[in-house]
Amino acid sequence: MLEIVAIVGAVLVGLLLIFLVYRSARTYDAGAHATFITTKGGDFYGALRAPMTIWDPSIKVLRDKHAPDLKIMTTDVSGAYFEKSLVNRRTGEITLRVQTCAPRPFMSTTTDKRQLLIKPKVAFHLDIDRIQIPTQMESFGSMLATRIENLFDNAMSEFEDQDVFKHQREIEQRVLRELQDIEEPQEGERPSGMPLGIKVYEAMFSFERPEKPINKDLANGPMAYDNEHLDDLVDMLEKANPATVEVLMRMLELQTKQNIVQMLCKSGGLVAFTASELGLSERTVERAHNGANIMKPAEAPAIAAAPAPAAADSPVAKPVDPATAYYNLGAPKGQPKAAEAPAAKDS
Repeated sequence: MLEIVAIVGAVLVGLLLIFLVYRSARTYDAGAHATFITTKGGDFYGALRAPMTIWDPSIKVLRDKHAPDLKIMTTDVSGAYFEKSLVNRRTGEITLRVQTCAPRPFMSTTTDKRQLLIKPKVAFHLDIDRIQIPTQMESFGSMLATRIENLFDNAMSEFEDQDVFKHQREIEQRVLRELQDIEEPQEGERPSGMPLGIKVYEAMFSFERPEKPINKDLANGPMAYDNEHLDDLVDMLEKANPATVEVLMRMLELQTKQNIVQMLCKSGGLVAFTASELGLSERTVERAHNGANIMKPAEAPAIAAAPAPAAADSPVAKPVDPATAYYNLGAPKGQPKAAEAPAAKDS
């Protein structure tokens, strides 16, 4: 009798252990933070919405090699890019928390053919009511990143370079609206793209102009600016004070003349410039036929005629302008040859 009781007890203990082990293995902590995808007979059965134990052995949870491959590109607190998985492949748990998809920076062209480096970010989470869509996709992350890049690039192409900052919020709202319309189109309308089974909450971006070194090619002029940098100057001067622009243009003119003088002086020869040629004097300079520079004296303002001096007064010489006196000397003449020494007498 005791042996029968012992056998029955051992069987009951074994069944209890099997029950506990099965329950532990088939209990899933699902909820608002995570879910599990189940299949039955090879078909999609549903997503778990609350903690529960699956007693039906024909219902299986996708995990290990059967778990969906859901990865997105994002950034850490330091701004470094890395690929993040939304699925714990060992247990099959799929996170439902809000995620930030941050595709790698890309170049976008504005309407004025300027290049901008765009860094987009989109906040979203997987929609549990449509969770079967991303779990059946081969490359969820790459498709989402490509869609974000295309939408931002299309929006950038409608603005000029200097207007992107002013319309940044408008661009973000437009991309957000387009992403939401694809996932949940208006009643009676068809989606403009393939839904990814997500809910999008925010779209944002930052941008910067790629640093381009100034072209030092002399063909671009003394200031060594290429077309792109000249365009930057034009954008800056369009809204500047006219008086400030006038002063700046005068400074650029003087700088250009200085660059020309420095370039010519490097030739190794003697180069002479007049004050008028350098823009330092308003007096005109004429070239005489013999090559000498003749500077016309500045016209003095008209002054009322003064009474003639008395005969006893000694005349005072009119002051002569030094520059005029110098140019009146004419071209330098050749020096006479030294007189030859008398021939020695024959001894």
